[in-house]
Amino acid sequence: MITVHPGPAVGLDVGLEKFAALSDGSVIENPRYLRKTEKRLKHAHRALSRKQKASRNRKKARLKVARLHAKIRSQRRDFLHKASRRLVNTYSMVAVEDLAVRNMVKNHHLAKSISDAGWSEFLTMLCYKAEEAGSRVVKVNPSGTSQECSRCGTTVAKDLSVRLHKCPHCGLVVDRDVNAARNILARAIAV
Repeated sequence: MITVHPGPAVGLDVGLEKFAALSDGSVIENPRYLRKTEKRLKHAHRALSRKQKASRNRKKARLKVARLHAKIRSQRRDFLHKASRRLVNTYSMVAVEDLAVRNMVKNHHLAKSISDAGWSEFLTMLCYKAEEAGSRVVKVNPSGTSQECSRCGTTVAKDLSVRLHKCPHCGLVVDRDVNAARNILARAIAV
């Protein structure tokens, strides 16, 4: 028996500063687990590199590094599971950008932050959880969602550093990511 979710629809824009912005104005903060543990990882890797090859102390140091990586992975997966579950339980339709994350990771300036956020894993979790919760995930073309005004539809060009959307035509002033999430929702509804 297929259940149908009774909740509202929402647009979701994933990012690096904020993990995700929703079209209703709410924000999911980015926990940045790798960045928070980087200092400890660096120290553990340095200790590992000083150990003599094939020694017991090297094995201990290698296990310490592996445990740190496993902890980061576990924290990230826990966060992604909880965030995706909360979304599919609350909303009947979640509209997301159809991102080519594998291509985005090729940008060496953003690769670590994108990997730390775990967008691909999150979108995968969102899709299978939506199916079992009776809600839908709709993927839309991501081009121009941040540049287009969600109220009047005019294109307002801005750099990535500009975090506020100000439309000179209709006067809409809103967070750039929330504006993008609203555009994503509008595209999904149009489809």
